[in-house]
Amino acid sequence: MNYEVVLSNGASYAAAGPSAVTTYLDDYLPVTKTVRPQFETKIFSIAPVLEPEALQESSIHPLPGPSAVYYCVEIKNTTGVPLKGEVCLSFDQKFVNQFEKYGEKVEDYANTPTGSRIEQRLLMLWDTETQVAIQMLSGDVSGNADNPLIKAELNLQPGESKVFSSIIAVAPEREQIHESLGIMYQHTALEWINVTSDFWHKRLGSLHISDTKSEIKGNKYRDMQVRFMIDNFNCLAFDRKGNLLTNSQGAPSHSLSRSWGIDIVPDVVSVMYVVPEVGPKAIEYLLKRHVPRYSIYPDHSTFFYIAPLVIAQKYLELTGNTGYFLEHPKVVQEIKELFNGLMSFKNPDKALFSSHYASDLLVFRKYDYGLNVQAYYALKGYQHILQIVGEETKEVDRLLQDMPADIEQTMIGAGPFGEQITGGTNLDEPNLEDFYISEDTAYYAGEDTSSVLAPLYGLYEFNYRPYVNYHRYAQSMFIAAYDPEFQILRELPYGMHPSATGYTVRLGGSFTQNDMRKNLDLLYSRLDESGSLFWWPQGSNKKRCLTRCSQGQGQWVQQSVEQWLGLRLDSDQHVLHVKPQGLIQDYDWIDGQLGGMRFDISYHETAKETVLTIKNNNTESFTIVLTPRPFGAGAEQTENSVTFTIAPGETIEKKQGVLNYQVSEFNVVEKELTYFNNDLEFGAYGVVMPKVSEYDSSAFMLRFVVAHGGEDWQDVSVELETDEQWQVANKGFYEWNYQPIYHTNYATNTINTLPANQHGVIGFYINLPEKFVGDQKSIMLSEHPFHWEPGREIAVQSLYLKGDPNETFAPIHATLKIANKVVQDLVIPVKVLSSQDYQSVFERMCQKNIN
Repeated sequence: MNYEVVLSNGASYAAAGPSAVTTYLDDYLPVTKTVRPQFETKIFSIAPVLEPEALQESSIHPLPGPSAVYYCVEIKNTTGVPLKGEVCLSFDQKFVNQFEKYGEKVEDYANTPTGSRIEQRLLMLWDTETQVAIQMLSGDVSGNADNPLIKAELNLQPGESKVFSSIIAVAPEREQIHESLGIMYQHTALEWINVTSDFWHKRLGSLHISDTKSEIKGNKYRDMQVRFMIDNFNCLAFDRKGNLLTNSQGAPSHSLSRSWGIDIVPDVVSVMYVVPEVGPKAIEYLLKRHVPRYSIYPDHSTFFYIAPLVIAQKYLELTGNTGYFLEHPKVVQEIKELFNGLMSFKNPDKALFSSHYASDLLVFRKYDYGLNVQAYYALKGYQHILQIVGEETKEVDRLLQDMPADIEQTMIGAGPFGEQITGGTNLDEPNLEDFYISEDTAYYAGEDTSSVLAPLYGLYEFNYRPYVNYHRYAQSMFIAAYDPEFQILRELPYGMHPSATGYTVRLGGSFTQNDMRKNLDLLYSRLDESGSLFWWPQGSNKKRCLTRCSQGQGQWVQQSVEQWLGLRLDSDQHVLHVKPQGLIQDYDWIDGQLGGMRFDISYHETAKETVLTIKNNNTESFTIVLTPRPFGAGAEQTENSVTFTIAPGETIEKKQGVLNYQVSEFNVVEKELTYFNNDLEFGAYGVVMPKVSEYDSSAFMLRFVVAHGGEDWQDVSVELETDEQWQVANKGFYEWNYQPIYHTNYATNTINTLPANQHGVIGFYINLPEKFVGDQKSIMLSEHPFHWEPGREIAVQSLYLKGDPNETFAPIHATLKIANKVVQDLVIPVKVLSSQDYQSVFERMCQKNIN
């Protein structure tokens, strides 16, 4: 849909020109501005919320708004003479298909309406499922309904501006179209903006975050948190009665948006901090949909199965609305049935629960750590609900008592940095090797956003050593899933995509303030210009892949509010914990909303004291528990708490003296070098080699990690030579090129400077003969060379191809040089395996049967 400005002299201009700049108005509304010699335009579209005073039909009033949008252009005459002409509205008469096609733009598979008709100034379009009305206010519509001319007169005096507005209403039935139109007619577009802006102002309050290094970064952090919340709000769709219709995988983009599994928990939780009334709607929605339509596994996805309880517990913490469960006995009964089903997934001897899948991805051991972290919190929710309705809690009390000890006993093991979480356990149960990986190595799934929340769920503190070491392990070459180029975990133990959840988990697992700052900057570098995080940010040139990452964005909102701002609410008990354990040392949040509660909070740390000033904007008293930390600490240590009560409307300032913290930084790469008894780390990394294209391809990426001790290196290069039938091209760092330009079978790629004790990556694209076109898993290394195992040295590798075993190729030669001086040579033999042999090696290597 587009506006066009046609001047009286015949000149025609698109309302949004090539120099257009888009910014957010009041955080939620994108406005696109174009400046031209004669006029300026601002384009925006708004789907408003209802007025608070409007007739309440929805249980989450003033949500949702009418099933319609305003699409507007404001035009300002910047000349000294009148500006005359026409403003024309044009669009493709297409309906977006509800069945998305992966990787294609929505326009490419949109549907043509089955009918159209002009009714006075309304253009009506319809098919068997949809009715649409389009009207340009103050404009005329003429011509044929299937190719209409829609325009309005333009007549602006010097300096004058005017908003040209069109309404687009969509509904399944004709009568609902007129209802939505009637609501929209009650206000101008600018008045609806004021209504909606007032809604978000009250929900978000005024948050100002100071950053000791840069004021801009403090503002940027606040904007990122707000963007994540609003993005996730936009994932949720409600009917006119307020019932949840669907949860999209991420706020819709121009490619793909779909309903998904475990994304709904972090999505809804992040939204509940500012719009808590969506909680019960999500609980009711999930109680009808938390099991798959069909699966051969009763515990298909226990993550998704327990989602109603996770959301219920967070809703109770944020609102204290015990009345909801007292007034909805059917919901309570369904939750009891959910618990009974969950108990069928419990190990007979341990308070641990099994699963086969997380969402679309498998879990890697039967009793997955991240799942059981989430189950622990879900059981808190079940205990809480039973207490509300006055029923016996002995069974769930015992589970909550036993789970931490059982997790520690079965999921803690030796690691390169000391005792660490292993990722999960099979408990030595027989006949599991056809689905789960063995107990021989630790893992951390790249889309696991539950493990990092364990301290906030109450299992232990952030300085629990196995937890700290687990997150260091996840940032090291000791784990095959770690990608040092993108500096995050890929989705699976053998590779796959570098998923955006890896960035939020890496930040969430940071320990010192220095770690936090570096990892926050890394996350910033992956955001697109809007501040959103997309699912597969594959490089500096490919930040917008798939939809926005509602799972990662939601997980980070929870850590941001509860760990970095340090605000942990127990509304049922009227207790607010103030316990910052992140990078933020100073912030002011005026009229801040935490779920159903409101406070003014000013928090400031200095080398001598922590100062908290808080105003209770609620109607009941609250107990405030302030837990300061030594100055300079991140999540390493806290000091003694101070507790006080604050009455409604009261403001209290508390000052607490603190000690200075002696920070001890930890360098993962230095530990890697020490472990291998070497000042050099050089090798191709990973297991499955990523393909250049997401489709079947013969081109793949071969990347080498380089690390060293001692002095910084300058002019670092890798020379790569392959078989004469192969083609090689350089890969830019942090770049993703779908069409590399190849010349010969060899290439040299460089790094200008490589500091000591830091990973460097030098990569290449390799194109094989066409007969080796294969899927995403058709090329692999014989093993990840840096896998941690006591006494193990850096492994010698081969490259395996799936194909005709009679085919032979020369080995790959990789030479590491500094200032053109040879430091190390690597020879990687190439072996072509039959499909059957390749699959056997693949399964053995990955310790998993891939069906």
